[in-house]
Amino acid sequence: LVAPPRLVAPRRAYAPRMTATDVSEAAASAAIPASTNVFCNRALNLGGIQAVGFDMDYTLAEYVPETFDLLAYDGAIEKLVNTMGYPAAVLDLVYDPHAYMRGLVIDKKRGNLLKLDRHKYVKVAYHGLKRMTPEERKAIYATSFETAPAFTPPDFSTIDTAFLLVDACLFCQLVSYKDDHPDEVTKSYEQIYRDVRRAVDLCHCDGVIKDAVAVNPAKYIRSDPALATMLTALKQGGKQVFIVTNSLYDYTDVVLRHLLGASWLDYFDLVVCGARKPGFLLDPYLPIFQVRQDGSLENAEIISPQDGARLLQRSRVFQGGNWQHLHALLQLASGSGLLYVGDHMYSDILRSKRTLGWRTLLIVPELRDELLTAEETRHLAAAVDEAYAERAAVEARLQHLEIRRSQLEIDSEVEALLEGDGGAAKAEALSEEALAELDERIAEARDQQRVLSSALNEALCRQHEAYHPAWGRLFKTGAQNSRWAQQVQEYACLYTSHVTNLVQFAPDTSFRALSDLMPHDRAPPA
Repeated sequence: LVAPPRLVAPRRAYAPRMTATDVSEAAASAAIPASTNVFCNRALNLGGIQAVGFDMDYTLAEYVPETFDLLAYDGAIEKLVNTMGYPAAVLDLVYDPHAYMRGLVIDKKRGNLLKLDRHKYVKVAYHGLKRMTPEERKAIYATSFETAPAFTPPDFSTIDTAFLLVDACLFCQLVSYKDDHPDEVTKSYEQIYRDVRRAVDLCHCDGVIKDAVAVNPAKYIRSDPALATMLTALKQGGKQVFIVTNSLYDYTDVVLRHLLGASWLDYFDLVVCGARKPGFLLDPYLPIFQVRQDGSLENAEIISPQDGARLLQRSRVFQGGNWQHLHALLQLASGSGLLYVGDHMYSDILRSKRTLGWRTLLIVPELRDELLTAEETRHLAAAVDEAYAERAAVEARLQHLEIRRSQLEIDSEVEALLEGDGGAAKAEALSEEALAELDERIAEARDQQRVLSSALNEALCRQHEAYHPAWGRLFKTGAQNSRWAQQVQEYACLYTSHVTNLVQFAPDTSFRALSDLMPHDRAPPA
């Protein structure tokens, strides 16, 4: 027999090769704990940044989900029952602030909640509160390439911000309630989603949320003494510091008084409230107004940088407007001289990066717990790697045996042709004996493969549930990056767990990304 090619069991992963620059950058940040570090996707030199801007909600202000989210949840339920015709039993629903995560996708028409990998493959799916089986999930989302959905509006909605976690929870609860009580809720899943979105949005507009926060901000907003230090350091480093927030001035004043004191405006060169992002980043025709000291509005005309300087002498607070007004007020020549810090993947990061070329820093509060969990569950990650390696070794042996079997059949046929009838009978007998032995070894290897696959799945489930019992890791979907992680890589120049992590870096720090690696770059030396 011709010896088959030597096969080596593939290893699952290899340590990435680091350049000299990578090593020096890693050494420079080694003293900073991973949970409070700033991570770099695209090289950024803070020394070249003229202005640093911040969103307010979930960026400068970190809300307490157990109390803040409950305002929106309870207020939305009250509106759904009292004004939108939902049964009174809905009032008994209970909010779980930790049931869902950012990056999930809502299928409005089918009543499903999905987690996608970076290839848009649905790995985890729930219909309402019920987890879908792999067969159910694949029948809808993995039938063929031609029929695969794009997971974009209007049929789908992505949870881009923590504000939308209330929507996800209430939508899934109402989907299950409709399934269990079809006579009580006759609306379609899509209409339920629209009602939930409308009810939650009303809570942000009619005072249900903001009035409660104004009465007792400490109950709903986490204080951070490092915030003032960070903003001061940026200004002392020569940066213009500004806010662009969708919240109106009265609520902005409540929040920032709580965080920075009565003189909070002294920390900023410019404040734009009621910005209506993402429209602020897209529509060059949106009008801008200046907010007077008494809170009233005055139309502002900004045609030249001189107009901006004149207006800023009167008041640093504006409402509405668009990115052109912002650039004029800051006297920015290019969007690349601006770093914007926000939490909303679409309205803060994706649109500002793609449309205006702003540099971006994404705030990911979940990152801290994700990194701490990774540290605490190294043994689970090691178990997964070991299970992958064991299965790979068996699969390599199985492939080796199957190649030998195919080669044996070919050699037997060739030998029979060369030896004639007498030799053919003898060759056939020897071949059948050898094939029977190989078939036995192949069957044994396949049994081992099934056992090891089952063990691997169990190891993956333990690791998955250590991060979140339903959705697993924020940045991963199985072995692949999640769709949300892919967006972080593409649109966030930097990302970190909390805005005040910036206080650990000088205003002229150069952030450098690790070298990009493809799978063949990770291969071990020959």
